[in-house]
Amino acid sequence: MWSYIYEKFSRSPSQLKIVKKMFSIGIRVAKLYDEPVLMCGDIEIRPNTLAKATGTDRRSVISVLDRIINDETLYPIFSQLEPVANLWKVSSKLGYGVIEILPESASKPGIIAGVSSIIAKRGISIRQVIVDDPELVEDPKAVVVTEQKVPPDIIQDLKAVEGVRAITIL
Repeated sequence: MWSYIYEKFSRSPSQLKIVKKMFSIGIRVAKLYDEPVLMCGDIEIRPNTLAKATGTDRRSVISVLDRIINDETLYPIFSQLEPVANLWKVSSKLGYGVIEILPESASKPGIIAGVSSIIAKRGISIRQVIVDDPELVEDPKAVVVTEQKVPPDIIQDLKAVEGVRAITIL
C-alpha cells in the first residue's frame, strides 16, 4: 500500500505529509451529503485544522481529500480509519506499567510475540500494544501497556528476545 501512496503523492511532499498524518492518527475520509469530509471518529475535522497541524495549506488538504475520495484503491482504506487512544502517557495515573521496545529492525517478525509470551509467563495482563509504522516514523518502537507495574527484573528476559535492540520500563 505504501508504494502506491508514494507513487500517487510523490510529486507533492505537502500532500504526502497530510496523508501520513491522516493515517498515523486515524483521520478518515467520508462522504457527508455527497460532499467529502475529514472525520476523526464521529467528529468532523475542517481542512484548515489539518493544514495547520501539518504545516501545509487548506488547498493541499482539500486536494488530498478529493484525490482519496476518487481513488478506488485509497478510498476503501482511508474511509475505514479509526483513531485509537494511546494509554502510555497516562498509564502511571491508571496504575499500569509501560514497556518501550526498540527493535533492531521493525520489519522482523516475532518481537511482539516473544515479549508478550514473557509478560504472560509472569502472570501480567497486557492492556494495549501500540507499534509505530516504519513508513511513518523514522525510529519506530513498540509500547506495551500492562495491567500492573512491570518488575525491573523482567528487562533481561525481554532483551533476550530475538530482534530486540533495547528495552525501557517507563
